[in-house]
Amino acid sequence: MTRRAALFKKMALTQKLHLTKQLRALGLVRDELSKNRAMKAQLEELLEADKATDHARSGMSLYSASWFNTQVRDQLLSISHRCEHLATEMVTLKKDIASAEHKRSRQEDKATELFAEARKLAQDRADIQLAELRRR
Repeated sequence: MTRRAALFKKMALTQKLHLTKQLRALGLVRDELSKNRAMKAQLEELLEADKATDHARSGMSLYSASWFNTQVRDQLLSISHRCEHLATEMVTLKKDIASAEHKRSRQEDKATELFAEARKLAQDRADIQLAELRRR
């Protein structure tokens, strides 16, 4: 019985290690998402600032402004897709973490239950031996 309980305890510890790795990964994803959202806000501000400066320009300045606007919009699109991907990855990680935590708690409960059963069984055996010794 105690061997099985020790096995469940080791499985719970392994699950806890895996859980800490997932929590660390979630922190990294959260940081990356916040950086990307900040970058997205900056790019949107650049586009708004470019719209505000609308005055007569030469052909070359119009061409360079168009090129700049295109580059900023491409970066904005890329960052938006990256933010969407990171948000879905964060949701997936949170589900995995919740599942792993539930599994770990069940394993720890099972290990505790098995240890208690083994302790009770050992105590019962000791009581039986003590009763036999008293009879003699």
